[in-house]
Amino acid sequence: MPDTPSLEFTLGALMIELRKVMIRSLARAGLELSPPQTQLLQMIGTEPGISAGALARRSGRDKATITRMLSPLVAEGWILRSPDPEDARRQQLSLSDGGMEVLKKIRVARRGAHEQFFNALSAAEKKQLSGLLRKCLPDED
Repeated sequence: MPDTPSLEFTLGALMIELRKVMIRSLARAGLELSPPQTQLLQMIGTEPGISAGALARRSGRDKATITRMLSPLVAEGWILRSPDPEDARRQQLSLSDGGMEVLKKIRVARRGAHEQFFNALSAAEKKQLSGLLRKCLPDED
């Protein structure tokens, strides 16, 4: 048995802990949202007019899951749906003014969570870690 934890174990533990830190940071901001819901709001804020299908593809979730995750955000009035002018079967998603305000809070909360989570690393170590992790991501075509 090795003396150091495996990369698999370490990454799993980091993901769990980051999620906890993120949820606490969102709660301090008065936001009862899951990290995946914040991801959806960020994606819609970055690309107004995106469809639920495109959100599913980009997030790696199925369309039914995305639809369930969107429902409470639409009910809060943070996400607006409108018909796609090129395909009436598809709806475009965008943020309302209230959704934009929530997105601002999310960005502040996420930034704070990441600062807290990675505070043990120097700026050079953060840059190195980011570079190494980017190597593991698939190339975007």
